[in-house]
Amino acid sequence: MTPPGLLRSVLLAAVLLLAALASPPRADAQVTGEVVVSDTLLEVRLADGSVLYGRVIAVDGDRITLETQAGARVELQRAQIRSLRPVPGRVVNGEVWLEDPHATRLFFGPTARPLGAGRAYVGVYELIFPFVTYGVTSTFSISGGTPIVPEAAGEVFYFAPKLTVVQTEQVDGAIGVLVGAAKGSTAGIVYGVGTVGDRDRALTGGIGWGFSDGDLQNQSVVMLGGELRAGPRLKLLSESYFLPGEEGAIVSVGVRFFSENLSADLGGARYVGSDCSDVCWFPLVNFVYSFGGGK
Repeated sequence: MTPPGLLRSVLLAAVLLLAALASPPRADAQVTGEVVVSDTLLEVRLADGSVLYGRVIAVDGDRITLETQAGARVELQRAQIRSLRPVPGRVVNGEVWLEDPHATRLFFGPTARPLGAGRAYVGVYELIFPFVTYGVTSTFSISGGTPIVPEAAGEVFYFAPKLTVVQTEQVDGAIGVLVGAAKGSTAGIVYGVGTVGDRDRALTGGIGWGFSDGDLQNQSVVMLGGELRAGPRLKLLSESYFLPGEEGAIVSVGVRFFSENLSADLGGARYVGSDCSDVCWFPLVNFVYSFGGGK
């Protein structure tokens, strides 16, 4: 890529992040309705500007008792509470562990988990591949984009629908297609993928077959990946690809940092094979911002 092209890519990634961070916060639910005892973790914003995380354990008229993430009980008057809303996470050893907002994918490859109806995210892979994903239904999502490269922007498009066909507490299964189109030609991969485990510890495996202009290839490609929660806002990731019966593989490892809506993936990938030198590797840098729908 030329220096101007690289500069444009970096600037676009920076603008995307700034826009996400500068976006106005989601409107909090005003405390005008009934507050009930619940195991749901809540973010409680008080009139003095402070924020508490906890669960409502008792309601007596206008007096609400909250058990915080540290285990303390706090009695509040309704008038003290400016807003409260559910938080997608849980309390672990007194800390709020948010859910990974992008558990539908590893670095590049998909997990089998569905995005959910009305949910969406925008992001950029490797600073030059922007994409948008939208959950059409509770089990079907669609993604698309075009590279940020002068010679390819608006000329090359990628398109990726995915349908989750199995969904249980510990096992998900999905099928999908990744299609690239340019100047009347199409190529891509049709795949099946399965994920076993929860959103903190899981293994994902998939198999796909490439195609070009409607012709399906006989050679398959296998993906193996994993994710392991390492902290309140940190997850370890791996994603590897190989061709059955062939030597060599692409192996990648790294980390994901995330907040409630924003995530950043940082890692490295390397081709492992007899014909690869010590410089046969490349960095992985992804940024994604999610919004819309329910968690």
